[in-house]
Amino acid sequence: MNYFVSGIFSLLLLVMAGCASKPDMTPKVETANPPDTESFSERALKEKISDSLAIRPSWTYYQYALQAMDNQEWLLARHYLDESLRQLISEKFDSTYKNVSAAEDSAYRVKMPLRIVRALDEVYPNVAEMGQSADNYTRNEVSIEGIDALDESEADSAALQVIESFLDTLDVSQFTLPVQFNERVLQEIYYMTNSARAFMEGSLNRKTAYDSLINAQLDGAKMPRDLIYLALVESGFKVKAYSRAKASGMWQFIPETGKRYGLEVDYWVDMRRNPEKATMAALKYLNRLHDEFGDWLLAMAAYNCGEGRVRRLVREMQQDSTRDTSLAVTYWDLELPKETMRYVPRILAAMVIGHYPEQYEMTVEKTYQPDFDTVTVYDSFPLEEVAKLLKVTEDTLRTLNMELVKWCTPPNKESYLLRLPVGTRAAFVDGYDKMEKNNFSSWHHHKVRKGENLGMIARQYGIKVSELQQANDMKNTRIRAGQSLLIPIKVTPKPKANRGKKPEKVRTYIVQPSDNIASVARKFGISQDSVRSWNSLDAASFIKEGDTLVVSKPEPKPQVENNRPKMAKGEKYVVREGDTFAAIAKSFDVPVVMLMQANQGFSRRLTVGDSLVIPEYVRKKADKKTAKSETKSASKPKSSNEKTSVYTVQSGDNLTSIARKFGTTVAKIQELNNMGNSTNLSVGQKLKVAGTPQDSGVKVHTVKKGEGLWDIARQYKVTIEEIVKWNDLTDTKIKVGEKLKIKP
Repeated sequence: MNYFVSGIFSLLLLVMAGCASKPDMTPKVETANPPDTESFSERALKEKISDSLAIRPSWTYYQYALQAMDNQEWLLARHYLDESLRQLISEKFDSTYKNVSAAEDSAYRVKMPLRIVRALDEVYPNVAEMGQSADNYTRNEVSIEGIDALDESEADSAALQVIESFLDTLDVSQFTLPVQFNERVLQEIYYMTNSARAFMEGSLNRKTAYDSLINAQLDGAKMPRDLIYLALVESGFKVKAYSRAKASGMWQFIPETGKRYGLEVDYWVDMRRNPEKATMAALKYLNRLHDEFGDWLLAMAAYNCGEGRVRRLVREMQQDSTRDTSLAVTYWDLELPKETMRYVPRILAAMVIGHYPEQYEMTVEKTYQPDFDTVTVYDSFPLEEVAKLLKVTEDTLRTLNMELVKWCTPPNKESYLLRLPVGTRAAFVDGYDKMEKNNFSSWHHHKVRKGENLGMIARQYGIKVSELQQANDMKNTRIRAGQSLLIPIKVTPKPKANRGKKPEKVRTYIVQPSDNIASVARKFGISQDSVRSWNSLDAASFIKEGDTLVVSKPEPKPQVENNRPKMAKGEKYVVREGDTFAAIAKSFDVPVVMLMQANQGFSRRLTVGDSLVIPEYVRKKADKKTAKSETKSASKPKSSNEKTSVYTVQSGDNLTSIARKFGTTVAKIQELNNMGNSTNLSVGQKLKVAGTPQDSGVKVHTVKKGEGLWDIARQYKVTIEEIVKWNDLTDTKIKVGEKLKIKP
């Protein structure tokens, strides 16, 4: 045994010194000649060993590493390979592996270090390319402290007695999950308050930021609130947690299950990282499992090890002739995989500790999710460009948009709801047209063949090497056979018209039976966006046989002097080719945000032919004559027939909120009540107010500490834009104590 351990330590020192420094001296695992397009991880994952050896932790972590390599998660692969080597050193040939002969054990110990070294040869160049610390990545991104950390240490009878003494004082009805304070639960309480204490305390602190979000969904689905502790055990509320078998997010969905419950996972986005959507998916899954098994503990067990396994074990237990069939099968009756045997008791233990952290001397401090604004974008933007425009860090944007996997908003979507730091939406909209966008219309995956380099691949697809590097977030030009590259396909450039020539006649095309917008765009070398724009088609529109489409850029209409169209009162502005919200807002001297709010600009794309409402007060400002006449009329005494109401001042009222309620102005209230310029009010005071109360049934929400518009919008199931509009807010900043109208 000592011989093998010393040999492994020697190999470990070799790895730390730099495995690739002398390639000819590096031990190699003997393998057959692979196909040119097959990667190391693909070949290694096909390797099989006996079942008696495959249960070893060193082999399990090695398989995790290969899966991470296959997914190009290099830092994660490095972490798992290090763990595999550590486990190999600590594994002993004893009764634990009674089905393994000494010769088989010896062969495994000789080959396994060579496998790990070969894998590290593949990993290290990619880790160096990323220029990041693997230790830092492991600490912040990889969730291995929860269910993965199955420490074998157990509490002795004295420690269990201390835990049980406190539990005996508790009323179990306060918990929303059925709990038995048996030895399995006691052992997990001991584990989570000792070996995993740091993980537990950190998780409870992170949990406070998601309490309102998750509890609101649990209440809405009429599910037990204590199910929130399942997420604690799964990920410790690390939203970017990436763990075993490619599970990701707060609720640790694997890609297949995530997609089944509406969580999109592709090259560009991973919605498993979106807290709101992932929670919704997890609750749907748990609810379905509860409907099948009729028991929350069985549902949680199935969430961990699969409903098929639990279903089979329950059926076998029900068919057992030695068992009393009048009794329902419970979680505690089943002999489940080791992990699941500890998984459910661990959730129950976390629930107890979460209810009584002070009993276990844990300090829980309230944390908050950052407030944000939202805007719907129709183009693909590099996050670096957005960060520069808003003068924030790229990390700030990534924190708000955790589902974004790559460097930009997804180019394969018609639209994307982008979250921005609170108060920056106006700056984003104003600079929208100035930002550099990704000028690609489609994407192709290319598997690197032996002998290929970036230059050859770039020439093959008619793009630049730099564009290929950007699309794959590459710091250099090194590639390997079997690697998958994303190829950006450019929009076909439109020829520039020569000055002095008469504009060509607009071309049209009659739609044929097999046509769609994409095929027409390809046929004429134009983008789909151009086809939609020139023909006033929105994102949901389709074309049908016989339709006539404009397939060349229409001749632009002459611009009005000073770039401000002349409009009669009440007339709407018709959008022209090349118009943007920013340009139109500038021409009418109106804030972009206000123009977009008035025309649903945050939820739809601007297209040629659209009719836009220009806010009334802007026309008054633009038309001096109108402004003067309105000033004169405002100075005249009010008509005696103008209807007035008497309003009793309530706690928290001010002149602004009262004016909003009645659709009037502060000045009018002051004039009617001979208040001069005073804004002082007292509770119970009677005020004359012009008009009648508006918006019957409107709720008034008083802003609490830590709340943002995002929280309030979700509480009342409305949108942020609606709250802004109902309260005439100029931006999304709100203050503690401020009263907001919420319409039914």
